[in-house]
Amino acid sequence: ANINHRLVRKRNLVSLATFLAVVATAVAAFLLRNTFTVSQAGYAGVAVTALIASGGLVIPMPALATACTAGALLNPWVVVLIAGTAEGLGELTGYFLGYSGRGILNQGRLYLRLEAWMGRRGWLVLFLVALVPNPIFDVVGITAGALRYPVWRFLGLVWTGKTLKFGAIAYACTYSVSWLTGLF
Repeated sequence: ANINHRLVRKRNLVSLATFLAVVATAVAAFLLRNTFTVSQAGYAGVAVTALIASGGLVIPMPALATACTAGALLNPWVVVLIAGTAEGLGELTGYFLGYSGRGILNQGRLYLRLEAWMGRRGWLVLFLVALVPNPIFDVVGITAGALRYPVWRFLGLVWTGKTLKFGAIAYACTYSVSWLTGLF
């Protein structure tokens, strides 16, 4: 009974932490939505935008546009590392949401399909979905948490995919601006 009590307490703490993280992210996104520009905030603006974009679950934030602009104006290598790291950490919101609410998610067809894919090749699913800009990563992150996918492996794969995604965006924008400036 004592072990069961500790397990329930741990789940309640994880649920509370997830809820507070989601609320804090939503409030920060609402309050800061028009505050940060690259020229005012620089790298911090890139980090906040990427963190809120990935941690807010349904709050639209222009993380790719911010990385594109910042990549053209600042050091693109630093922009890539900051954006990839911040967005990777922000995805922990969905992961812990799934970790704490495992029983809630088992009904949907998409979840069942993702569960099967994650069971066979979870590393590949996480990497590819993190690599490609798409709106379903939140569902994949929740599924990974619900399946108790190891958090450090989750972070490593997500960070790698997100960093490569931001690298492609930031460098494409950097070289596009250089090319257009030379053309005109």
